Amino acid sequence: MKKSDKAAILIVDDKPANILALESLLAGKDRILLNATNGKDALKITLNKDVDLIILDVQMPGMDGFEVAQILKSNKRTKNIPIIFATAESKERKLMMKGYDEGAIDYLFKPLDPEIVKAKVTVLLKIQLQQKELVEKNLSLQKSALLINNSADIIGIIDAVSFRIEEINNAFTNIVGYSPEETKGTALSFFLGTEDRIFLKSLSGQAKEQLSFETRIYCKNRSVKWLQWKVVVKDGKWFVNARDNTEVKQVEKIRNYLATVVKQSNDAIYIHDHEGKIISWNEGAEKIYGYSEKEALKMKIWNIIPEYMENEMGNIVDNILKGEKIQALETRRITKHGKLIDVLFSASVIMDYDNDSKSIAITEKDITEQKLADEQIRQLNADLQTNLLQLEATNKELESFSYSVSHDLRAPLRAMSGYSKILEDKYMPDQGDEAKRLLDNIRGNAQKMGVLIDDLLAFSRLGRKDVQKSDIDMQRMVETVVMEINKSTEHHTTIKINPLPHADADYTLIHQVWVNLISNAIKYSGKKEKPEIEIGIIKPGGQATTYFVKDNGAGFDMKYADKLFGVFQRLHNPKEFEGTGVGLAIVHRIITKHSGTIRAEAKLNEGATFYFTLPEV
Repeated sequence: MKKSDKAAILIVDDKPANILALESLLAGKDRILLNATNGKDALKITLNKDVDLIILDVQMPGMDGFEVAQILKSNKRTKNIPIIFATAESKERKLMMKGYDEGAIDYLFKPLDPEIVKAKVTVLLKIQLQQKELVEKNLSLQKSALLINNSADIIGIIDAVSFRIEEINNAFTNIVGYSPEETKGTALSFFLGTEDRIFLKSLSGQAKEQLSFETRIYCKNRSVKWLQWKVVVKDGKWFVNARDNTEVKQVEKIRNYLATVVKQSNDAIYIHDHEGKIISWNEGAEKIYGYSEKEALKMKIWNIIPEYMENEMGNIVDNILKGEKIQALETRRITKHGKLIDVLFSASVIMDYDNDSKSIAITEKDITEQKLADEQIRQLNADLQTNLLQLEATNKELESFSYSVSHDLRAPLRAMSGYSKILEDKYMPDQGDEAKRLLDNIRGNAQKMGVLIDDLLAFSRLGRKDVQKSDIDMQRMVETVVMEINKSTEHHTTIKINPLPHADADYTLIHQVWVNLISNAIKYSGKKEKPEIEIGIIKPGGQATTYFVKDNGAGFDMKYADKLFGVFQRLHNPKEFEGTGVGLAIVHRIITKHSGTIRAEAKLNEGATFYFTLPEV
C-alpha cells in the first residue's frame, strides 16, 4: 500500500449527519478524511488503508465502539493507531475508564465543541505523525546498521587529526583480523608500514572534503593486504569506506609480469580476432617475421601464411574458435622478406565477455635452424655409424696385424738367433775374432728386434683395453714398484717417496706408469755420482691430483720436448742409454685414457721431472 504525504483520519459513526459535521470541522489540504457507518466497515478500512487517527462513536448498532477498539488494539498492524471516542453519554468515571482500557487516547462529548475538537485532533495527529516518523527513522537506522555491519567493505569514523578509529564495522575484523574492541581508540597508523604512515600524516593538513588513496595494511597474522580508501571529511572527522584490493593488486602484478615475459619472449606471440586481424604482436614475432608492431597491427594473419596453406589455416582457425586447442603443430610461415620458415604452432581461444567476442592467442617458435640441425645430426649419426663399422674393420685388421707381428715376425728372428748360435758353435774356432764379433752383433740386434716387437704389441693392445677403475692406495703401489725394480735391476740410486693420496684409476695401467717413469729416472740418472729420485705430489688446487717423478740425471733439451711421448722417439744416443722409445708413449696413452695430462720439465745434464694428473676420487 502506497503511503500518502497527507494525514488520514477515519470517522466512524452510525449517523451520517455526525460524520458530515466532523468532516466540515477537520477538513484541510494536508489531511485525508475517511468514514464508516459501522464497526465492520471501520475494520476493513483500517486494515486496507494507512490510518493515522480514528474518531470512533461509542454507541453503534451491532458492534459498538468499545468492541471495534478492542479488535483494533489486538491487531499488530493497527494497535498503535490513536483512538478518540465520541459519545453523548455523561462523563461517568466508569464509562471513561472502560474506554481507556480499550485503548482510547481521549474523549469527545456530544454535542461537540468545535474548538475543542479541532485542538485535540490537531495535537493528537501531530503527536502520532511525529511518533510514526521516529519509528521510521529508527527502522531506517536499524537497516543502515545491518547494512554497515554486513558490508564487505570497511566502513567507519576516524578522527582527522589523531587518526584514532572511533567507529568501525565488522568488515575490519574480517579483513584485518583485529576485533572491534582491539580496534576502537587505536590510531590507523598502528596498522600501517613506515612509508604509509608518512603518507597518512601528509593528508592531515589537506583542506579537501574528499580523499581517495591506497595503503598497505598489516593484518593480525602479519600478512599484508592492500586497501583502497575513499574518505569524506566533515567536522574534523573522516567518514571512511575501504575496500580490500589485495587480489586485484596480485592479479595486476601477475598480469604485468606475464606481459613483460610475453613482450620479451623470443617466441612469436600474437593475438588476432575472429576475422584474422592482428591485435597484439610481441618482440619475438618482430624478430622472426620481420614486421614491426606498428606494421603488424595493420595486417591480418594471412600476410604470414603461405598462399598454398590458406585453406588449411582457415579450417584450423574455425576449429580453434569452436574451442579446440592446438599444441605444437608443425607448420610453415612466410616472413616479410618472402622466406619460408618452419614453426611450431600453438593456439587457444580468448573470450572477451564484455563485448561477447572471441580472439585467438598464438605462440610460434622458428624451428627452421632446428630442423636443419636435426638433419645434420641424422647425417652425422649415419656417418658415425659408417665410421664405427670402418673402425671395427680396422680393429680387426690391427688384431690380424698383431697376430702377424707376434708370430710371423718372431719366426725369422728366432731363426737368425738359432743359425748365429750354430755358426758360432760349429765354425767360430776357425774364423777368428772379427767373425765372432759380427755374429754377436747379429744375435744382439735380433734380441733388440724382439724387445721392440714386444713393446709395439704392448702399445697396440693398450689402445683397445678398457679402463677398470678402483680405489688405489698410491703410496703402497709406488713402494711395491720400487721393491720390484730393486730386485730386478742393479743400481745405486737414492729414491725418496713422499706421502701420496689414494686415486680412482685402473690398477694395472697405473702400475705400468710408475714402473716406466721410475725405471726411466733410474736409467737416466745412473751415470751421476750420487743419483737421486724424488716421488710426490703437488698440492692439489682443483679437481685433479698432480704426481711427479724427479731425477738429477741426464735431462734433455726442452726444445725437443714435443717428441718426448711419440712412439720410437728418443732424445739420447742408444749407445749411451738403451731402450726402444715406446715406454713414455705407453705412459702418455694410459694417462690420456684416464682423462688426465702428462708433461715434463728438464735441463740438459741437470735432471728431468715428469708430472701427470689423475682426477680426484
